[in-house]
Amino acid sequence: MLTTGMYTVRTATPHDLETLINLRRYAETWLRTAGIEQWTDHARGAAVLRAGIADGTTRAVLDDQGHVVASLTLAGPDPDFWTPDDQPDTALYLYKFMIGQAARGTGLGDALLDWACAQAEARSKAWLRLDCWRTNTTLQAYYARRGFELIRLATAPGRNSGALMQRPSSLRTGSAVTIKV
Repeated sequence: MLTTGMYTVRTATPHDLETLINLRRYAETWLRTAGIEQWTDHARGAAVLRAGIADGTTRAVLDDQGHVVASLTLAGPDPDFWTPDDQPDTALYLYKFMIGQAARGTGLGDALLDWACAQAEARSKAWLRLDCWRTNTTLQAYYARRGFELIRLATAPGRNSGALMQRPSSLRTGSAVTIKV
């Protein structure tokens, strides 16, 4: 368990599933309200969260009162997008990065990206990588402002993701929320 200022990052458990699904629903609603067509398949979202909990790759982020306010998954490459030419073993991959309304604007997102980079670096990975929706240029710009470089836009049947981005695992943005080990 790691503490980030007033936040704690821990491996998500089956007990967290309903809370994480609600966090995902909040993100879906927020995206839709912002005019962004993304994360519209509730059943697939729940299944992905369930799988991340089962394999131990999903993290729950708790505030100082023990409420889950964010979540992220760190795992291996998605073979639909990352090819052998990308040297996929040189990176750790970020998925399902969600910040709830209560923690928006606190600097938690930046701190968690730094934390994820530290996790990649601790595993001797050169990169933290992600794929986000090709059409969500606002999200791509968010990640670019945080040191991610767009590698390319890729397509895969039935998938809307494919904006492939990476940042060096050694990069820290110096976020306002401090991670304590």
